[in-house]
Formats: sequence, C-alpha cells, structure tokens
Amino acid sequence: MQTARLQLVRLTEDHVAGYHAIWSDPVATRWSAHGPCKTMEDSRHWMSSLLLEANPLGENYAVLLRPDVKLNIVSTPPTGSPADTKESPPYDTPVHGRFIGWVGTWRSDPVPEVGFIFHRSSWGMGFATEALAAFVELFWPSKRQFNVLEAYCDTENEGSVNVLRKCGFELVEVTKKDYALPWMTPPERDTMQFRRVRTDRLEE
Repeated sequence: MQTARLQLVRLTEDHVAGYHAIWSDPVATRWSAHGPCKTMEDSRHWMSSLLLEANPLGENYAVLLRPDVKLNIVSTPPTGSPADTKESPPYDTPVHGRFIGWVGTWRSDPVPEVGFIFHRSSWGMGFATEALAAFVELFWPSKRQFNVLEAYCDTENEGSVNVLRKCGFELVEVTKKDYALPWMTPPERDTMQFRRVRTDRLEE
C-alpha cells in the first residue's frame, strides 16, 4: 500500500537491518518492556515472531519512506529520554531500504493487538499516524474474522497516545502498575488500553 509519503510492504527477513537500526536505540525502545536489542541477531530473533510463517494471523508491515520524500535527520534526544542514553547509531535510510518503522498486529489472541515503532530520526513528522491509518485500512479487508483492534501504551507515552487517538482508537481502561521498566522513574508503569471497533461490514 502507498500513502502520500510512505509505502507499507509485508515485513520480511530482508528488513532486519532497518529493524535493528530502530531496536538498537534505547531511546526509541524505552517504552518497550523488551528493551533494546544489542546485536543484529537479537533483532533478527525479535523480529522473527512477526513474520508471516511464525504469525499467520498477524498483519505486519515494514514502513518505507517513498523515494521522492526527504528525511531530515534529528540528532537531539526527546525530552524524557532515560539517563545515560547514547545517541542513535548512524542511519542512512537508502542503505536500509528507506525503512523507518514497523506497524502491525504482533498477536491476535484473544483479539488483534496493534503495535508500531519508528526510527527516532522520523519522529514529529506525522509518519506514525499516516502509517497506522493506512494499516487500519489494510487490516479490515484482509482479516474479515476480526471486528476489533486493540492497542496498549504507557500513560506517559504521549506520542503513541496521540497517534492512536488521531487514528480513531478510543481509551477503554487504565491499569495501574501493570508492568515494569527498570530504566524509567518510577519503574512501575501504568498502561492505557485503546480499542477501535470495525464500522464497516463486508459482504460474505
């Protein structure tokens, strides 16, 4: 699928270099309980659960910058970065196939759960919103058996909250001290649950 600035293509093993460029950055991954990947092989293993052969009910896409779109690299960490965080590694989008992020359903039981993550150099430009909106448009026709999409994020993860709201996800519940992130203060974190209900009904 192609949007004004992006291309969404099925995530494959070919995207591991771009995936690692994101998941090796402790700033980009600070909201994930998994934490950053130290090596390319760590990222390859982490990404493998998203691939079609391992996750046949999932819909997982590499988000690629279209060739006609320029990306201005951002080198300053955002406010709220964990202490002792280093700058992200050098990142050349053409070298990595212009891979700037991932969006998809990393699990489908009991309902599909949406996740997304983007390289720090692409933050603040609306790419996550553009990609998630396109993903939802792709998801419903390809997964007729599902009528709900859910997403979870930390209550302090304002970027993800804004993206979810802009894409039609509504807050369902807040769970206190739901998980822990040792590098954050406080380490005990609260989770927001969002949901988007399918509004169309495809004919059988």
